[in-house]
Formats: sequence, C-alpha cells, structure tokens
Amino acid sequence: MTGSSQTAIAPARILFADDDPIMLELAAARLVEAGHDVMTAEDGETALALVEGNGAELVISDLDMPAMDGFELTRRIRAAPHLAEIPVIVVTGSDHASAVEAAFAAGATSFLAKPINWTLFNQSVMFVLKASRDQRALREARDQAEAGARFKDSLLSVMSHELRTPLNAIIGFGQILREQFDAERDHLHREYAEYIIDSGKRLLDAVSDILLVSDARSGPIAIAEADCTAREIVETACAEVAGQASLAQARLSVALEAPDLTLFADRALLARALAKLVDNAIKFSPRGARVVVGAASPRQGGLVFVVKDEGPGVAPERLAALAKPLAPADLSPRRAEEGLGLGLPLARAVAAAHGGRLRIESPPKGGTTALIALPAARVRRAGGAGQARLAKARLSGGPA
Repeated sequence: MTGSSQTAIAPARILFADDDPIMLELAAARLVEAGHDVMTAEDGETALALVEGNGAELVISDLDMPAMDGFELTRRIRAAPHLAEIPVIVVTGSDHASAVEAAFAAGATSFLAKPINWTLFNQSVMFVLKASRDQRALREARDQAEAGARFKDSLLSVMSHELRTPLNAIIGFGQILREQFDAERDHLHREYAEYIIDSGKRLLDAVSDILLVSDARSGPIAIAEADCTAREIVETACAEVAGQASLAQARLSVALEAPDLTLFADRALLARALAKLVDNAIKFSPRGARVVVGAASPRQGGLVFVVKDEGPGVAPERLAALAKPLAPADLSPRRAEEGLGLGLPLARAVAAAHGGRLRIESPPKGGTTALIALPAARVRRAGGAGQARLAKARLSGGPA
C-alpha cells in the first residue's frame, strides 16, 4: 500500500489507544503512511487526557486496557459535550458478540476485530472519517437553516408590528375623508376614500395573518378563551367575507346543527380561521356557486366547523402543499385573487391552539370540504350533567 492510494480524504488527527506496544507501532505506522497526524496511548486515562488536551477527529481504542478500559473511555468521550461527536472505533479480540454489543451501547461508532486485517485497516478508518465529516456538514447545514428560519420569523414579526401603526393611521384618516365626502355628497371622492379604506384593511389583515403564522412556527399561539356560541362564530366569519361573496356572486348557505351550543374558545380567532376557509371556498368556486358554512357534532363528541364549496377539487398529491405558507396552489381560474396562501396554515394553527385539527377533504367528483374539529373538552356541559344535546339531523356532507 502506498500513501497516495490510501489518502482519499483529507488527513485527520487520530488517537490510537492499546496496551500492546507492537499493536501501537503497527497501527501508527499505517496511519502515518496514510498522511494522518497520530497520537498513541497505552491506557484509557492517558488516551482521554490526550483527546481533551489536543482534540482528535477519530479515536481508535482497544477494549481491554488497564486503568481505564475502552468501554469507559468511550462513555467518557460521549459524556463530554466538546468530545461527544468524535467517532470511536473499538478494537476487540473477543469472539463474543456481547462485547461488541456493550461497546455500541457505550457509544462506539464501529469496531475492528483482532487480528486486524491491515490491508483493510485504512479503508475502515477512511469510511468512518468520511461518515463523521458528512454528519458534521449536515449538522452545520441544519443549524444554518434553523438560524435562517429564526431570523426570517423575527424579521416578519418586526415588520408586521412596524406596519400596523401606519396602516391604522391610513384606515382612520380614510374613514374621516369618507365621512366628509359623504356629508358633502361627493360620491366620486367618497368612492376613492372607500378604496383607501378597503385596501388598508386588506393589507392590515395580510400583516396580521403573517404575524400569526410566524408566531405559530415557534409553538402554539396564545388564545383568549371565553364562552361563545357556534352561531356567533359562524355569523362573524360570514360577515368578514360578505364583501368577497358579493363580488363573486357566491351564495353563502349557513347550516347550524346546534346554533346555541356554547364553546370555551377564542371566538375572534376561530371566526378568523373560519373566514379564511370561506374566503378560499369562494375563490376556488365558479362565480355564483353555493358555499355551505356550518357546524356539526360528530358521534365522538366535540364540534366541527365545516366549509363546503363547489370548486374543481384538489388532487390528492396537492393536498399537503395547501397548508404551506406562501406556497398557494393554483386551483382557480381567478388565480390573481388568491392572495398569500396563508389561509390554511392560519386555520391549522388556530385549530391546533384549541387542541383540535384542520382536515381537508376533496373527493374525485369535485368540491372541497374543510373541517375544523374541536375536542369535546371545548364544549360546555349543559347544567353540569352531560354534553349539551344537539339536534339529530346532521349537516349534509359533514364529518362522520
């Protein structure tokens, strides 16, 4: 073997520990021939001191050594935060599988059996070194990606907060202008003021959505819980999208199984999430289509808010992509009106904050059903004895 044929990767600092001086000399010669920087130790304590003092990219250790054996050396390396990532190859002359199993349990990366096959020795070392370097590169890439994601979330949060103040001012002054033009019966400029107000509100809603979805990335969003009814949530949601429904000539149909059922939840957030689902249904349905908005009680308890549309449906392979922020799917010929694509991620985050979940169903024949399922714990008990009774008729097409 020649050094040029062995050095397929960059040289490394390697520690070889063995109480057999002949083994130390042979191994060191092979590693030096391959271009590596080699340290040797005759016992585990010396080996650990060398690694802690000088560092190493690989440790090769005999299992049976005085003072500190290879098992304990491996455990000590794994227990030290600054050494824990160093790969350890153990060398054993035992023919019992239990010795190798114990070495792996201690944290060994690989093993070599005595007598060592010196022809394959350096190849084994190169394999472990390459795998270790690849794992380190992956960890660094992961850390960079996580740092980038944290920076992006922080930037979105700061931008969202900074944009709210001027947007509220724009909307407020737009409303003052609208009132003034209305008093003067200046219909043209009143219409301009309406455009200012509507555009400001739309942008403010988008900013709020971005902030909410950004907050959801770092954990469950905070909710303001209070008693509210299914009717209040549905009516609030429908009121929020009344303008969009009118422009699209959509027919909103409300179907409430138990309108006065009381929930302990965040009414504003649930209505906002439901409004996003209704807005999506309107956008993805033909002009003049019917959109059903309602609430039903599944057999297992709880409450499910349901939004059904008459759109083209969603292919199974595209359902997962619908919940990704800033990656809207092109499901409608009126694609330009689709917006940021934050509706489903926002609804999913709100459902999760309430201990529930969002589910999207789209049968092959067309149409999409979005469901926000809340757990039974969110439903108030009637008179402290049993869950509130619901009507027997189930919402058509609702959850089973």
